[in-house]
Amino acid sequence: MMVILGVIILLILVAIGVSFFIAADHQTKIYEELEYENCELSNEQAEQIRQAKRNFSKPYTNMIITATVLCILSAVPLLCGVFFTKMLNGSQMDHLMTGLVAGTLVLVAIGVFFFIKSNITMDSYNILLQTADYTPKKKNGRRIMNKYAAIYWLTATMLYLGYSFLTNNWEHSWIIWPIAGILYGIIEKVLSLKNNDIAPE
Repeated sequence: MMVILGVIILLILVAIGVSFFIAADHQTKIYEELEYENCELSNEQAEQIRQAKRNFSKPYTNMIITATVLCILSAVPLLCGVFFTKMLNGSQMDHLMTGLVAGTLVLVAIGVFFFIKSNITMDSYNILLQTADYTPKKKNGRRIMNKYAAIYWLTATMLYLGYSFLTNNWEHSWIIWPIAGILYGIIEKVLSLKNNDIAPE
């Protein structure tokens, strides 16, 4: 009964999470083109955004520090379980480790939340001001890659599944994904450099 209850709670949480993803995607869809197209701002608008970015710099740093510290300390609850190995029997130790794993996941979740929240806000300023990773030439490279992104990732999926099924080497075939991710970034960077004369800084 407890296993069934756990699965029910898991499905409820997944449903809530998916609904949040769908709602967020709908709200941000209208701004997605700003990541690929140049932003035309008046001097007054640009200055307002620069000021807002300056005001956000301290909270941004604090959130990044908090997130980093939490992710580093997230291993502490699990490590603390070692001190109780001789004091508890098997079932008690299992219950304790389950609680400690939950504590670790909570710390990681809070840290990831601060990472995402701070970077989304900072990236929004950079997109509008066309700075950091969103300069005109980098947007140009991103725009070109975006046209072929679906084909690229479908090809990577086909290679992964084809290799895995043919060789039955599932324990090693996962390496295709990090290679595909790194290669994607390299291609995007090369395209940005290639179009440097077309879309200057």
